[in-house]
Amino acid sequence: MFGDLFARLEQVLGAVLAWFFDLLTPPLSHGVALGVGIIMLTITINLVVFPLTLKQTRATRAFTAIQPKIKKIQAEYKDDPQEMQKRLMAAQKEAGATPGGCLLPLLVQMPIWFALFRMLRTPFKFVIDQATKLPTAELVPGALHSINPDSALGRSLLTGEPNTFLGMALDTSPAQALQQGLKAAIPYLLMMALMVATQYVQQWHSTYGQERPDQKGAGAQQAVTRIMPLFIGFISYNFPAGLVLYWSTSNLFRFGQQALIFKIDGRPTLPGGSPKDSKPDPDPKGIDPKKPQPGASNKRRRRKRR
Repeated sequence: MFGDLFARLEQVLGAVLAWFFDLLTPPLSHGVALGVGIIMLTITINLVVFPLTLKQTRATRAFTAIQPKIKKIQAEYKDDPQEMQKRLMAAQKEAGATPGGCLLPLLVQMPIWFALFRMLRTPFKFVIDQATKLPTAELVPGALHSINPDSALGRSLLTGEPNTFLGMALDTSPAQALQQGLKAAIPYLLMMALMVATQYVQQWHSTYGQERPDQKGAGAQQAVTRIMPLFIGFISYNFPAGLVLYWSTSNLFRFGQQALIFKIDGRPTLPGGSPKDSKPDPDPKGIDPKKPQPGASNKRRRRKRR
């Protein structure tokens, strides 16, 4: 059942990509049209999931904001786990910091990501030659192909039309390109570097102007944040270049989304930290300790008379 649903998702992505391809050819060449089509598909997917992204960002911010309250509840009810859990759930619900708000966008996007990977890697299903155990040029009749073989994009891929975009064959991985020599692999490696760099820029922008929190475990969390883009860049070495293009475009688009969300909701502040450009709150009585206080000169005169 899940296999059929996944195949249907691949077909939907393939149909949208084929539609963009038809829209762009001509005047663009097949390779450029495929690359621009992947970019347009990426933007379309991110626009569709934007409400979930907004919910995720606000839920994550809410979780961060209520950390002091959570620690207080944990300390106060450490001997009563049931009551502690009840109050934690109530505090999270009141703040809108539901676990589903953080996980739902990720759970929605991961199947899309894997479906796109399979669509770019194997857009068609071929008959397997029983002697050589290799796929032949004959398509499987009635198969749920990721891309419709009768579409313009399908015919272009089946006939082996050049599909290079920015010097990359979008169905080829950086590892495969490197086998042809370093010069041929340079565009692929640059795209990998762009993907890693855009992730770092997005993370930097999310915490720009904030002091580092002094909470326990904050250092480990920051280390994971720094390592994750490198890890993703490492595993993308064996991914089709079209998928790396999709990921890089997603990073840039999410950076713009993040800037828009910050403009709407304001920048978040971490527990135990505050924006660097923030000024200390004025004294509630309106007294500035650096300025002479009213009546200070009279007090000094009285001291001299004594």
